[in-house]
Amino acid sequence: MPAGWVDVHHHAYHGRLADELAARGVTHLAPGVPVPRWAAEDSLRVMAEHGIAAAVLSVLLPDRALLLPDAARLVRVVNGWTADVVRAHPDRFGLLATLPLPDVPAALAEVAHAFDVLGADGVVLPASLADGALLGDPGLDPLLAELDRRGAVALVHPDPGYRCSCTGAPDFATAVPPPLVDFVADTTRAVANLLFRGALRRFPGIRFVLAHGGGAIPFLAGRLELARTWVLPDRDAPVADDLARLYYETAQSSAPGALACVDAVAAPGHVLFGTDFPFMTAPVVERTRREVAAHRPGIGAAAAALFPRLRG
Repeated sequence: MPAGWVDVHHHAYHGRLADELAARGVTHLAPGVPVPRWAAEDSLRVMAEHGIAAAVLSVLLPDRALLLPDAARLVRVVNGWTADVVRAHPDRFGLLATLPLPDVPAALAEVAHAFDVLGADGVVLPASLADGALLGDPGLDPLLAELDRRGAVALVHPDPGYRCSCTGAPDFATAVPPPLVDFVADTTRAVANLLFRGALRRFPGIRFVLAHGGGAIPFLAGRLELARTWVLPDRDAPVADDLARLYYETAQSSAPGALACVDAVAAPGHVLFGTDFPFMTAPVVERTRREVAAHRPGIGAAAAALFPRLRG
């Protein structure tokens, strides 16, 4: 198998974080998704078993935690814990910093701390926020402007909160776990919002990595292009140009049909390997690795441009 594979979608839900959240009455990230208890050794073992050279760690806090008065302090602590793991294993792990959104001033302060003090490799951004905003809404422009100035890598990940269902059925999330449908819809809405509000063009320096193969965006690319005729009549370039500049990772999106959709929109070098460990267990990691290797044997090099420190 090719060497140097980097897993860009890999979560670090520290055991201490589970304790901190439980003390605040938060035990689940989403209905049916309890807060896991992760340790670096768990990842190192799975990485060794499946030929993964490095993993870029991220944490998304549930809405209930982000709306508490001490959210910014909790985020600072969590990023510090992950940075400690990276310092202990600098060749094996990277850091995508968590931000205390929807508090934009606090998020800007955390961006400065994460990059300038902790040496973060990027940030993780929720597709939707605890206050109902979507990534791309104008209120988030100051944050996107700062990430653009820094040329930051930003993983766009579904909000693990309880609001992400786009259906009015009150029991939908109980019958259908949110990661199956609602998470995909959350990412799709966020990317469409970034596109149609012009944020992708205003902030071209941000290197957006879309979780789970970009949600339904690759499948909807042609439909979005048609919208130029009535929503964006003055555009001087196809929607496809914007979508091609984005990066797409393979967590839960490694089936041949999903990868074919991604291939149709992504520019060369813009498809990245991701697993969603520990939510996706070791057997799923193995399957993802095998399916991606069969489809894109050279994908191991794709993360080098975004994470040169983890070149492997």
